[in-house]
Amino acid sequence: MQEVINIGVSHRANHLLTQFYNCQEQSLEQASENSNHSSVNGNDPAVFLNPIVDKVSKTVSYTPRAILWDAKTGNGALATHQYSNSGDYYYGENCEGPANPETPAEHVTRPVEIIKTHERVLPSEYQAALDSGTALPQLDVQNTQYWSDYAKLIYSPSSLNNLQNWYHDPTQPSMPDFQNLHQTKFDSFEIGYQEFRDNYATDFFDGCFRRQVEQCDNVEGFNLVTEVDNGWGGFSSALLLELRDEMPKKDVYTWASNQDDVLSLREPVLSTKSKFKSLCNKIRSTLPLCYDSTLFFPLYADPQKTLWESASRTCMLFDTINSVVSQTDLQQRRSLDHIASALTRGEPTRNIVSTMRIRNDDFSFYSRIPLYKTSRSHVFSQCNISRDSEIKEKDIYLFNTYAWQPSDTISEEYRKITNYNVHLAVDERPRNVFKHWFDMVSRYFRYDSDREELKEQLGTLASIYEEGWYDDDDSGDDM
Repeated sequence: MQEVINIGVSHRANHLLTQFYNCQEQSLEQASENSNHSSVNGNDPAVFLNPIVDKVSKTVSYTPRAILWDAKTGNGALATHQYSNSGDYYYGENCEGPANPETPAEHVTRPVEIIKTHERVLPSEYQAALDSGTALPQLDVQNTQYWSDYAKLIYSPSSLNNLQNWYHDPTQPSMPDFQNLHQTKFDSFEIGYQEFRDNYATDFFDGCFRRQVEQCDNVEGFNLVTEVDNGWGGFSSALLLELRDEMPKKDVYTWASNQDDVLSLREPVLSTKSKFKSLCNKIRSTLPLCYDSTLFFPLYADPQKTLWESASRTCMLFDTINSVVSQTDLQQRRSLDHIASALTRGEPTRNIVSTMRIRNDDFSFYSRIPLYKTSRSHVFSQCNISRDSEIKEKDIYLFNTYAWQPSDTISEEYRKITNYNVHLAVDERPRNVFKHWFDMVSRYFRYDSDREELKEQLGTLASIYEEGWYDDDDSGDDM
């Protein structure tokens, strides 16, 4: 068995992984219903879920193979040990654990002093219904503020990690607040990078990460889901660098959410300080993530959608690509390395999947960046993943997989579609991005210590995504 571990780094990332694991839970239900039809192709749950066998009751329960990073209170009402057997979970206002008449008097939990550091987040109606086994309410943009509001599977304590000094801000979920003082935000690459290197690098890999890996027979690789416009980009860059040192031969797919910036909006570079800072973070985060990833997916974060809606949409893409490696049909099943090879075609440094499309729905942020002068649109490689019920003719660049089995937590707009094709391509779009960024660094990073290093990296990456000859006037010389 080859397993895949998903690493979520940010509140937005955890919304996507929650939707993905809810769909895994839905696949378990589908598999149970189709247990008498062995020919039905479906999902192998052990790839993304850790099966725990109870030999007494002869049942199997599943926990996600996941490591989720968030700010304090970013887990919402979900406590780290809420569903474990430890005794350190605070159950309610009376400070007592669940009543048990067989518990000896000397072991009964006594009221203790509670130190309140922040407002308590109440469980959502959906979670309360899940815990009580009652009818589930309809989800909407109002009751899905936290990813834990609609998480169906129980995460092991080793899956949940929180920044110790940064608190979740519901009004800016991607920008945790330092000590909840409303003075310093988690809003720069440098803050995030140093936060991981100084406070978590050693303990994380010796603790939670190691426990997740030890629950696997043979880890095939990782999905790193993050965003690049704020401190989480620096945090995930530092994490990925250490991950490469720990497990250098494993595949890592990085899924990076990109918010609109001055380039995608066609605005003046210095139109606002926040947008310029966001672009600086994006440049500094994208470069190391590209270098250390097997494949890099630059996703567009639509500001018109809530995190729940955005995760519902992106899950269609994320689930499809990962379904290829977790199929029960071994004839159609492919590895992460196989998919990467189909897209890189012997050029592992050309690893940015800049075209991601389902029907007419474009998931790529790079398609929103304007062409750079004489740029063209050459396609280096492409592949399709079919979720149609009928198996298509076999082709080395066509992957077949089972129909999507969306959870009821997916917004209705995307839950209706179960049979579709995903088109992926590596093309010249990254050249547009890196050429624009090169000019930006040359003009506006004049006093930054990493200016020359950034220019060299951007120039190298731009040349990797060039096909044929370009005029010397398009060389992006310093201005």
